[in-house]
Amino acid sequence: MVEHLRGLALQTFEDHLGNHQAVITSEEARILAIPRGSLTDTEMDEMRSHVVHTWEFLKRIPWTKEFRRIPEIARAHHEKLDGSGYPLGMKAPDIPLQSKIMAIADIYDALTAADRPYKKAVPLEQALDILDGERRMGTLDGELFDLFVTARIFDRTRPR
Repeated sequence: MVEHLRGLALQTFEDHLGNHQAVITSEEARILAIPRGSLTDTEMDEMRSHVVHTWEFLKRIPWTKEFRRIPEIARAHHEKLDGSGYPLGMKAPDIPLQSKIMAIADIYDALTAADRPYKKAVPLEQALDILDGERRMGTLDGELFDLFVTARIFDRTRPR
């Protein structure tokens, strides 16, 4: 994994203005290579800053009217209904509906993704139990979680 991260640090992409940007910096590669569960508070803050970096990147894009809220929606996908999320500590009424949906999808993906070299995927039932625990703690939207389960949205992401 470390070699893969170093390789990413050497790659660039062309942004919408034609400037070449690093895919990830060498410092970001170093941080991503830190073993799970061993982050300092400073490193945890750096990891959480990805939503701000995403927001900064997305707000530079000249979105059409129907997509203009994408930067705000992406920035809020780690917010929790009780205000314990990041980066702004928003509470339920202030979190966009789309961000609440993204939060469920993001947690589900983080738990079940088989392509993460730093951890194994958890089984579907365990992932749903973890999400349900978040709902019971009041950090995830219960109605949206129920919809996610009853509509079996997760079936659309499972290998066939």
